[in-house]
Amino acid sequence: MIPNSFYKKFVIFVFLVLVYLFGNNIQYFFIYADFVNTLNKIQNCTDGKIIDRVLYGSNFDSYTKQGFNNPQNFDHIKKFNSNGDLIDSWGIKGSKDGQFLHPHGIGSDSQGNIFVSDAVLCNIQKFDKNGKFLLKFGKRGNGPGEFLQPESIAIDKNDNVFVVDYVGSHIQKFDNNGNFITMWGSKGNGTNQFMKPWGIGVESKGYVYVGDQENPVIQKFDNNGNFIKKWGSYGPKAAQFVHIHDITLDSADNVYVTDGRDNSRVEKFDSNGNFITMWGSKGSDKGQFIEDHGIAVDKSGYVYVADTRNVRVQKFDSSGNFITMWGSLGCKNDQFLIPHDITISPDGNIYVSDSGNVHFRQNYMCSP
Repeated sequence: MIPNSFYKKFVIFVFLVLVYLFGNNIQYFFIYADFVNTLNKIQNCTDGKIIDRVLYGSNFDSYTKQGFNNPQNFDHIKKFNSNGDLIDSWGIKGSKDGQFLHPHGIGSDSQGNIFVSDAVLCNIQKFDKNGKFLLKFGKRGNGPGEFLQPESIAIDKNDNVFVVDYVGSHIQKFDNNGNFITMWGSKGNGTNQFMKPWGIGVESKGYVYVGDQENPVIQKFDNNGNFIKKWGSYGPKAAQFVHIHDITLDSADNVYVTDGRDNSRVEKFDSNGNFITMWGSKGSDKGQFIEDHGIAVDKSGYVYVADTRNVRVQKFDSSGNFITMWGSLGCKNDQFLIPHDITISPDGNIYVSDSGNVHFRQNYMCSP
């Protein structure tokens, strides 16, 4: 007979092996393991093999190319009012105009047009406020007007469009019709360098703020990419970060940063990087997050956060007091799979980009 102590040691050994193999992703294995059967039963989900990438391991890319991780009948862009009521949705899976393979960054210009980045198609698409396709720009590459993995988008008061290239480690600036203006940044930990840039925001004076996931600092630039200052360091304390996701600014040019994963919170600074407040912790209760990604502030100062792994949007006042939340896991138009980014149009409507994939891609390059 095998003693109970052996079983205990065996369980501990298996757990340690899983942690070693999957690192931060192990928590998501347990969170999402029960979602597979749920998704298979949800209306309009035609792909039954939606599952976290940790189950696929090194075979993840081949599964992605076969389309197992992205349901066919699913709108990737969701439009809500400020209370979370669905107004409209559009953008199914595909590579044609108005379609997406991995939508991520989303931004609104002064006319209410919506720009969306696609990390697989390596382009930016522009729509009117009702989802009508207007134009697209960008292709795979590392030169001007090209992307390796375009992520977050920010738009200034002159309707210039700024795009973060997560893999290319630089920022590009375009006019409102997608014409290339300038770019800056290179791989590294120094000034005007990025390791894995992700979040970006633009203030009323045109200054651009960029967050780096692997080198957790916020860098501030002028509108053409000239370095101004930076702040932040790695850690759990105030004015520290572990995994910066997104940046936005309010009408007073205060800077809001989502710090997902370990810290699972929002931090607020003034435009000079002075810490003001922070809120949130890891969990699924009101005011808690699991992988908070996109963030946006409306004209009244309300803060909206895409709580990605909790598949919902949360709304707070400017001090971080919880107001309301909406969203649930599913393939219906008012539901989410992986809500990534969020923006607010001049008329106050909330637009959320949903990658449609129950996983996270790490170091994933664009498809040819």
